[in-house]
Amino acid sequence: MDNRDRREESNRKNSRNKDEENYGTLFAEWSGRIERRIARGILLLALLLILAQLVLQFPAMRRLLTTTDRSEGIPFHYVPR
Repeated sequence: MDNRDRREESNRKNSRNKDEENYGTLFAEWSGRIERRIARGILLLALLLILAQLVLQFPAMRRLLTTTDRSEGIPFHYVPR
């Protein structure tokens, strides 16, 4: 192997290392964006769940949104002690 072949092989190795570093950087940026979107989605779903549970605490809204209370034999009425 002469000097020219060694230089070409060295350049190929350096190029490959730069490509791998570039891929790692791009993947880290992409995965960070995806991670933030997933976290925001989970937060949004948790807030919607809390909101839905709060809305179901009001009998008028619960009557509009669910059929369970209408299907029960005797509706539950809270009696304070």
